[in-house]
This record gives sequence, structure tokens and C-alpha cells, in this order.
Amino acid sequence: MLTINHSAIPLGSHILVAVSGGADSVALLRTLHAGMKAKRWQLTVAHLDHGIRGKSSLEDARFVRTLTQQLKIPCVIGRVKVPELARRTGVSLEMAARQARYAFLVRTARKVGAGLIATAHTADDQVETLLLKFLRGAGRAGLSGIAPATALSGMGLIRPLLGVTRAEIEAMLRAHNWAWREDETNTDTVFLRNRVRHELIPLLERDFNPGLRQTLQRTREVFSAEDEWMDDLARDILKECLGPAKPLGENLRGDRLSAFPLAARRRVIRLWLFGQGVPEEALAFEAVSRVDHLAAQSAGSGRVELPGGWKVLRHYGVLRMEPPSHTEAQWGPVKLMVPGKTVIPRLGVTVIITLDSGVVKDKGAGPGKLPAKATLNAAMWAKRELWIRGVKAGDRMIPFGMKGSQKIQDILVNAKVPRSERSGVPVIECEGEILWVPGYRIAARWAIAQPDGRNLQMSLLQNPAGDTEVVPPYCKTGRFHHLLEGRAPSRPSSLEVLQRL
Repeated sequence: MLTINHSAIPLGSHILVAVSGGADSVALLRTLHAGMKAKRWQLTVAHLDHGIRGKSSLEDARFVRTLTQQLKIPCVIGRVKVPELARRTGVSLEMAARQARYAFLVRTARKVGAGLIATAHTADDQVETLLLKFLRGAGRAGLSGIAPATALSGMGLIRPLLGVTRAEIEAMLRAHNWAWREDETNTDTVFLRNRVRHELIPLLERDFNPGLRQTLQRTREVFSAEDEWMDDLARDILKECLGPAKPLGENLRGDRLSAFPLAARRRVIRLWLFGQGVPEEALAFEAVSRVDHLAAQSAGSGRVELPGGWKVLRHYGVLRMEPPSHTEAQWGPVKLMVPGKTVIPRLGVTVIITLDSGVVKDKGAGPGKLPAKATLNAAMWAKRELWIRGVKAGDRMIPFGMKGSQKIQDILVNAKVPRSERSGVPVIECEGEILWVPGYRIAARWAIAQPDGRNLQMSLLQNPAGDTEVVPPYCKTGRFHHLLEGRAPSRPSSLEVLQRL
């Protein structure tokens, strides 16, 4: 059996395993299945038919279904027409497939209650990705390669096979006489990654460096360690440059940021944008450079539009985010741990729920204003799932102390929440019923009956600037553990170090 990094997978984890039917994903499933009993893991398989390969796709799905039945593991199969998605969004077929795949995995993980998503990226994928990013002009962060573990829409994403080569995987499967499916598109050089895999890497190994893979891996390790250190420096600077908190997050003081070197400014801007919820694909070099230019101007107002409809607005030296009109989709929903602590990295917030006596008498500073606290009736909860999400059109509730149902939008208008910030105000729901608008009121049905009994004590907090809850998309394994545990690593301040460089 393959040797994987078990330290990134806590005991008792529920893991959603992405299985295409190819050698890599079959090996991942077989390896995790072998450790299930000892590690008390719960596995669920997710398979997505991309609608690209016709009958072959259906056979892949049948193969995965049969395999999971043999292993007695639940399986969720989804289908999406990626070519149609690519035409509609104007992205490449590869990018559309990637976006559809991760959206499906996140959606399925939430549906089945999995806390981790596992994908079958290998050492060969790492080398191919490094070369692709180099050819496309990535910086040090991009050349740090694929992270063994990271955050994906508030969930943990792990890649246990990242240190294993494809040759080792196929050798293991053959040794056990385990079948897998071959995807004919993996040899189609129309796709850029396939040209790198089948043409560029063999050429470089043959004519320039036979040890290319080992060289690139060493380079990645160096860049990864240095990148992690520079993230620490950038977090200190970000903390120094943040302005007053708003319902949608933290503003950025451009006048303070401009005092730092260009490389530091770019990294801080990436951290700030990602912490505001801007997706990784919108954090390209050009976008970050335009935000940096915007921050350097102190007079008047200005704006920069980012991919996906995100906007950065400047007003007399202070930058703030304006999310796209579909911010409620960016918000979630995210399942909450009850009781427990749920860290939501892309929103920069943490939800803490405990079962305790007493009543929190917190009037709140206004809808979406953090921190916010509330006490709710635990009997109403009855161990059902609680979720946090953004406001959607048509949302209603009966606020405690008031008569009749009210639209959430009307509540926000009456509270003078700016139109651009309304869709970013969070709500807590249970089976479709809104039970709390943080910073405002709880729903009347959820009011406590016995103050001395055990009640749901809920807190919604803004993550402190610099804490690892606001993680960049290229976060490292060590940081992932802190993300799961909901705490920040101890480290000395590095601001003075950077200023002396």
C-alpha cells in the first residue's frame, strides 16, 4: 500500500474522496480505505461526469459505482455539461472542468456532512503544475506549487498522494491486480497540460536535465518555505494597514501600505483581497498591480474592477471591497459545528456555538456588525443542522419582540445598511428558517424559555488580522492544522525584520 501523510487527516474524520476512476484516484481510495478502521475515518466517494467523453463517461461512472459497492462506501455521482459551461462563461475547457469539479465537491461535502475533501494529485501533477505556472508568469507564491493541504470554501482540502509518483501508483495497483479506467483525453495534446506532460517534460529530461523532476521538487520546497516566511511578514503589515471594520470586512489604508516595498505591498494586497472573499482566480498579477496603483493615490476617489464582478473602491486613501451582485452565493452556505467553532477563511469570520446557561443581553450594533452575540432556544434546535449564509431575495423572519413577518431587505433598509453591503450581511438558518441576523435580533420562535437551562450561545467574530483563519489559497500543511483547530500559530512579529531588509 502507498505511504501517505496521515498527519493531515485527524482521527474520526469524514472524508469526501474525489474519484474519477483513473489510476491516481483509485489508488487514493484504496489507500484511504485500508486505513479506515484504524483511523476511524468515514469515507464518501464523489464522482463527476464532465459531459465531455460521451459513453466513456458513463462507463467511468459505472466503474466507480461498482468499486464503491465492493468497498461498501457511499457514492455520490454528479453530471455537468462542461463544454456548455465553458462556452457560457468564456473560459477554457480545462478551467471550466476545474471550476465545475470543485463546486461539485464542495456542494457534495456539505450535503453529506464531510469535513475534508481529498483529491488524488501526485508528484507528477506537482511538476507539471510548476512548469505551467512558470510558463504563465507566476510569482514565488505560484511557484511554491500545489499545497498538500489548503482551504476550499471554508473546508479542508487535502492531497495525500502529493509525494507519490504516477509510476509508483500504477505499480501498486498492478501488484494487487486492481483495475482502473484510462481516460483517453489524457493523451490529447490539444490540452496544454497534456503537452507539458507528454512533450515538454520528456524533451527537458532528454536534452537538458535528466533529474528535472527532482530539481523542480527541490526548487518548490525552497520557494514554499520562503513563501511561508514572507506570508508571516505580510500578515504583520496587513494588520498595520487595516482600517475600521465594516459589515463586509476590513478596509485597507492605502496611505499606510504605500510606505512598504513593492513586493510586500503585492503580497499584502493578495492577502487582503482573499480575506474579503475574492476567489483565487481573480488574484492575478495584473489585478493586484492595479489595486496597488489605486492604493498609491490619495486624492479623491477611484475604483478597480476585478474578474467575477468584484470591485475595489478608494475614497481619500482608504480602500474597501464591493462584492458582485451575487454575493449570497459567495457567502455559502456553510454548515456550522454545534457545539463547536467554525472558521470561515474566505469571509474572515468565526462562529462559536456553545451549550450553556444564561442569557446574552446584546442589543447589537446593527445587522452584520461584528462581533455579535445571541442566546437561542436549544429545544428548537433539537440537534438539527445550522447554516450561515448571505441574505437572499425573499428572505423573511419574525423578529423577537415584534409582530408579523418582515423581509430581511426591509430590516436592512430601516437599519440604513448601504445597498452595496446588504447582500454581505450574514444570516443563520435551520432547515430554511432564519433564526438570527447577527447584530440585529433573533427570530421570535427561537427565544429562550428557561434562562437557567442549557441554551445555544452563539458568537460571530471577525478573525483578527494576521491570524491563519484568513489563509491565502496557497497555505501550507502546518497552517492547515491551525485552520482545523481554529487557532493561530505562535510566531514573533516580523514587521521590523522586513523594514530592515
